[in-house]
Amino acid sequence: MSLLLAGCTSWEQSGRNPKKGETPSGENLNVPTVFAPALKLKFDSIFTGPSSTHCIALTSDGSCYSFGRNETGQLGQGDKSNRSSPTLIKALENETVVNIAVGKTHTIFLGDAGQVWCCGTNKFGECGIGRTSEVEDKPKPVNFGSKIVHAGAGAEFSIAVNEEGKVFSFGHPEYGALGHGTDGRFIIATGRQGFREVSTPTQITQWHLSDSKGKEFLGAIVEPPVIQRVYCGNKHTLAVGDDGSLWAWGYNGYGRLGLNDPHDRKRPCKVEFFQGPHAIKNPDLVVAGGASSGAVDGIGQLYTWGQIKKVGESQVRPHAEHNLGGWRVRSLSFGNESFAISCDGNKEPRRPWVEGCESIPHVITWGTSKYGELGYGGSKKSSANPDIVSSLTGFTVKKVAAGVGHTCFLLDKDVDESSFPVYDPPADEPSSGKRGAGAAKGAAAAKKAKKKK
Repeated sequence: MSLLLAGCTSWEQSGRNPKKGETPSGENLNVPTVFAPALKLKFDSIFTGPSSTHCIALTSDGSCYSFGRNETGQLGQGDKSNRSSPTLIKALENETVVNIAVGKTHTIFLGDAGQVWCCGTNKFGECGIGRTSEVEDKPKPVNFGSKIVHAGAGAEFSIAVNEEGKVFSFGHPEYGALGHGTDGRFIIATGRQGFREVSTPTQITQWHLSDSKGKEFLGAIVEPPVIQRVYCGNKHTLAVGDDGSLWAWGYNGYGRLGLNDPHDRKRPCKVEFFQGPHAIKNPDLVVAGGASSGAVDGIGQLYTWGQIKKVGESQVRPHAEHNLGGWRVRSLSFGNESFAISCDGNKEPRRPWVEGCESIPHVITWGTSKYGELGYGGSKKSSANPDIVSSLTGFTVKKVAAGVGHTCFLLDKDVDESSFPVYDPPADEPSSGKRGAGAAKGAAAAKKAKKKK
């Protein structure tokens, strides 16, 4: 499989205003571009997040590689130096990693036996290791007492699901992001407030119907659902039940929880729309973005809510994306201000797919594109409405992953390098790990064979 990138590769500058005299360490790629260092690594999956300026890639044997910003050790390399090329995470080279969640400055790794490791910022306990600390630059084991099957990472908090479908959270509690019925706020002194962070995984025990007029906008307590997946935006979480139900909690700015009102929720509430024919069949086709959310319902229609466009009204409840009506979604990812979908449709943009017409793989993007992350190329950068990335038409993109200022496209097979431009980043150079610096140890092009367990 081939990994392509669009957007910013100067990881120290992504999402920031450049400092005076600061020289970019990479390029802005305004079309999907083959990432040369990944050609020999044969990645099977790629991960980033709506608040993230770093990426983690997995090979088919569960080996982990990281690249991007690393100012708080979020790459798990044992230092705080950025990486411009995928670098083997040596602390996990004898483990088989099967899934990853990427926060703003921390990362969660899931092993094939239900183990969990975290690294990066731990200022608010988001690494879940029972204490707070400024930086954990190598993956540290997290004790849950049960096997974990899925996880999500918000900007400053973490959510995990065990094999029984129970949900645990830890990190920063602001806006009720941890789902425990509190925002953790307390008075330090007159005019000063603080937050009681949670540094140990703690189960979420109360689940509610939504009530915009109830106390704290919570309705009746219901039997806890059996959760299959969790997805975190910057400050909110979506959880998918084994019955196709959808649950939401945390910050509700722009209506990103989909509960038909603007109120935050400090405990999980059921998103009533997703039931009956709209119940979710594929739990992998749900997404939480920077200030938005989306899901494909049981009949294959994509619904979005929250701030889907920079202009116009936000959507406080699920809204059908009719421009993509009937198009078969394969993968979707909402970044901080950009949106990407891999799907199958017909040749005409914004025309619904109908039975019997020719189906062609496409990638659809829209949103803000400061660095070219939407991949349109030429003079067009941003788009308020979903539009086709023409250079990817006809190529099956197994997974899209959108972060802050960048988008990753993982194709289902190796591509002829003549089909796309190729980007070979500058070699990583020694540094102190501060902003604008390259990496200290360079990329690991090869790895040792795994030890048998």
